[in-house]
Amino acid sequence: MSAKLEDMQKKNARFSMRALAQKAGISPGRLNEIFHERRPLSNHYSEKIAYGLSLSQEDQATLSGFISVRAKRLSFQKVLEEQELRVITTWEPYAILNLMKTDDFDSSTEWIAKRLALSNEKVAECLELLQSLQIIKMKNGRWQRLPQQFTTTTDIPRAAIVQGHCAVLGKAQNALLTVPPAKRNFTNITIPTNVEKIEEAKQLITQFRHKIAMLLEDGPKTQVYNLSVQLYPLTDVSENTETPT
Repeated sequence: MSAKLEDMQKKNARFSMRALAQKAGISPGRLNEIFHERRPLSNHYSEKIAYGLSLSQEDQATLSGFISVRAKRLSFQKVLEEQELRVITTWEPYAILNLMKTDDFDSSTEWIAKRLALSNEKVAECLELLQSLQIIKMKNGRWQRLPQQFTTTTDIPRAAIVQGHCAVLGKAQNALLTVPPAKRNFTNITIPTNVEKIEEAKQLITQFRHKIAMLLEDGPKTQVYNLSVQLYPLTDVSENTETPT
């Protein structure tokens, strides 16, 4: 596929990876992962790339065949369907997965439900999903996490992401009202912002999350916590989208 892109660039010097990403409707980062074989290709992306490259039907068929081979070579990566995403982007499955890493974990549905204040039915549903996706397995009467890499056939739908964040924010609101201050931390700051620094700020937030995770996972683990960070505009961005020159 890289050869095809090079051929397109030879025919049109202005054609670039960024131009292809824009035309195909794929983020430049995701397209870069695909072309450098760090992400398996799917029919979804093959159709977008074929459109971006203006391929003939014959070339589209050739590209699809190449993608099928590439996908088989990366069969270790589990592909999640959109229906599964609607469940996996909620907080409960992740809470259960991390509860399994605590020192006193008990595999019984009742124990998990009590620790997370969930119904037995919800816990059973999450466990069944996680098992069907080969994220966990039952061994000698005990749930175990499995090393597995996941990708999706498409970018995770925005609605699923929003739903997941809303669920986490709902848990945060409840914790603010019910958990003693000594066992939680809520803080915020309002900042006059240079919007050109937003991407850099996002990278710092990602680094911070990793450092906090490493800190809290060191030593005995008896609880499951959630760290949420929100960075959003208080001003109406729709009314002022131009950056100063």
